[in-house]
Amino acid sequence: MNHSEVRGPFEAVEVTPRPLNRRQQAKARTRIKVMQAARELFGELGYDGATIRDIAKRAGMSTGAVFANFTDKTDLFEAIYTEDAETMMDVMRDAVGADATASVSKRLSALFSAGYGQSFNNLPMVRAVVVRSWLQGDDAEGRMRVQDRGLANLIAEVLRDGVKAGEIKADIDARLAAEMLQSAYTRNYRHALFDNGTLAQLSARIDDQVAMLLNGLKA
Repeated sequence: MNHSEVRGPFEAVEVTPRPLNRRQQAKARTRIKVMQAARELFGELGYDGATIRDIAKRAGMSTGAVFANFTDKTDLFEAIYTEDAETMMDVMRDAVGADATASVSKRLSALFSAGYGQSFNNLPMVRAVVVRSWLQGDDAEGRMRVQDRGLANLIAEVLRDGVKAGEIKADIDARLAAEMLQSAYTRNYRHALFDNGTLAQLSARIDDQVAMLLNGLKA
C-alpha cells in the first residue's frame, strides 16, 4: 500500500514502504508463530497458567526467540488483545456499513451480531481477557480503554445517523447512549463465558436491549 507524504498545502508525494529484508521477514514470521502459540495457551490455561517456556515450546522455538519479540508475558498478552480488538473493529465496521440506509436497530443488530460472531471463533481467549481485566494494572487498563472508545464511537455514529434520519430524538446524548449499549454488549459476554450462552442467545439478548433503549429515544 502506498502512503502519501504531504510536503506542503498543495503537494503530496507517494511513498512506497521498503520491502522487508530476509532478517525482518524471519522476525515477522517468528512473531506470528509466538502470538498464535500464546493465543492458544492463554485460552487453554489462562494468563497466569501459561508460561513463556510453555509458549516457546508450543511455538517450536527458544524462550530467547520469544523475548526477542516481546518484553515479557504482559507485553505478549496485550499485543494479542490489541490485534484481536483491531480485527474485531474491522469486522464490526464492515457489518454496520453494509447497509447505511437500514434502520438504527437493524444496523446496531448487525454490528453487535458481527462482534459476537467474531468472538465465538475464539471464546477461550476472550475468557482470558475478561479474567485478566479484573486484575490488570492502570497502564494496561488505559490501553484497553483506548480500544473500547473505538466501539463507543462507532455506536454513537449510528445513533447520530438515526437523529439525522428522524428516527431518534435530536436532543439525545449520543455518546452516553452509546456507552450504555456498549456496556450491555460487553456484559453479555459473561453470559456466554460462564453460563454457556449460545451465539443465538447473545444476539437475541442484545437485540432486546437495543430495542428497550431505542424505545426511549424515538423521535
